[in-house]
Amino acid sequence: MQMESQLQELYQEIAETVNNMIPEEWGKFYFYAQIDESGGRVYFFYKSIRDNSYTYSLDIPKQFNISELEFNNEEDKLFELSEQLREIFKENNQELWYSFTLMLEQTGKFSVSFDYTDWLNTDYGFVAQKKIWKYKYLDEAPADEKTKSLIDQYLKEYPNNPI
Repeated sequence: MQMESQLQELYQEIAETVNNMIPEEWGKFYFYAQIDESGGRVYFFYKSIRDNSYTYSLDIPKQFNISELEFNNEEDKLFELSEQLREIFKENNQELWYSFTLMLEQTGKFSVSFDYTDWLNTDYGFVAQKKIWKYKYLDEAPADEKTKSLIDQYLKEYPNNPI
């Protein structure tokens, strides 16, 4: 199978899995995966049609009274699919990305962005990376001076905004 069709298949499976994990009608979601040889993490935010605000995936079980175990199993599946995606890049001698973001709108509009920055070897920890990611993808304005300073520093160090 060609690389492009393998990728499309995985994008679709990731999108379907995220869709199945969202317990209400949504207009758009952003899925994020950070993977390297030592492990990684996945999460997503979706915009509810109900109130037009973003909900963080890890808040879903409590907010909607959903089994943590079932939800975590689906989250594990997303991680495995993301690892498979990275493996396809490796098998096809492509540069290995460190993270990627998949966006899907209810209309079917779809995009994928790959980031090649090795964030584990920077001064930006997980919380800082998530704040920067939310600023870039969710248009979330910095809530305080500390976050504004963090984003200003990031944009100075990484003017191409790779995250």
